[in-house]
Amino acid sequence: MGQSLLFALSRGRMAHAYLFSGPQGSGKGRLALEMAKAVLCRSHVDGDACGTCSSCRLAGQGTHPDIEFFRPEDGRTSYPVRQLREDIRRRAYLVPSCGPKRFLVIEQAEALVKPTGARNEGADTLLKLLEEPARDTVLILLATRPERLPDTVVSRCQHVRLRPPGPDRVAQVLSAETGLARDEVLFLAHLSGGDVPAALGFLRGKKKDRPDLTALRSALLSLARDLGRMTYPELFAAAAALEGYSRGWPVLTGALGVLAALYRDAALKGAGVPDEVLHFTLGPEAALTRDLAATCGPGLLGSLASRVLRAQDEARRYPARLLFLEVLFLDLREMYENAPVQ
Repeated sequence: MGQSLLFALSRGRMAHAYLFSGPQGSGKGRLALEMAKAVLCRSHVDGDACGTCSSCRLAGQGTHPDIEFFRPEDGRTSYPVRQLREDIRRRAYLVPSCGPKRFLVIEQAEALVKPTGARNEGADTLLKLLEEPARDTVLILLATRPERLPDTVVSRCQHVRLRPPGPDRVAQVLSAETGLARDEVLFLAHLSGGDVPAALGFLRGKKKDRPDLTALRSALLSLARDLGRMTYPELFAAAAALEGYSRGWPVLTGALGVLAALYRDAALKGAGVPDEVLHFTLGPEAALTRDLAATCGPGLLGSLASRVLRAQDEARRYPARLLFLEVLFLDLREMYENAPVQ
């Protein structure tokens, strides 16, 4: 756990609410759990959790009665107001069962806010809870995009920003766990956004839900190479293939991140930037970015990367993955057509 948090905890200076923000894979949930363990531990070691007492064991097993994690129910993309009012708020005012504090961890805190601009009843309910905090309960919000939360919510939390481990570090862990080749684990690291458990889940999930990573990688490389000259039937076929190989939003949004990284690397190569700042420096991805840099200008490539990143950010607002991809690919195709001739 971070030294600043440990110092605050050791001096009894705990806030009633925290906001942990950072990209997928930055360890927000793990930090929240370790913080709760440190406070509830019965045998502290230098202010941190011992990891062996009954409280630490319960926390590690996910069964500690004073630590609860919440996410939108039934796989929804937003929190129903009922869930926040009847479940989370009610539990916030319960008395701790066996420790000095209760911890309520709200994952995907951005899901409290409706993207349509409608009245944010969920965020309003949370704000009331922050304004009238329970004495013995600590709220921890986890957010990938904290800027989507109202300022009134953010200002009432102690904000801790986290960074994910770099792809090289993630690739080292994945290589030891999987035995895959270096370029394969780098692709997996980028696909998972630096989230090791998510990356391993892509490999080890149920067969019917498991993405076809080999075909997905090949499809992404072909798409990035050929999109500018694809016919419309070919474009729609590519969208269908990518959607089918991904088997769901988590891998599909990761695939968009890889596509954006390919365009970004190619733009930087075209601008003469050193390889040290590139995402891909070996394997077919590196070869592709060299080819793109030689055939497309940095301006077009940068615009393509920005459009894909915007789509990645907006992706889960759309219920139809295939239609979403078709619209995105049509937009990218139009950008190619409107680009100045090299």
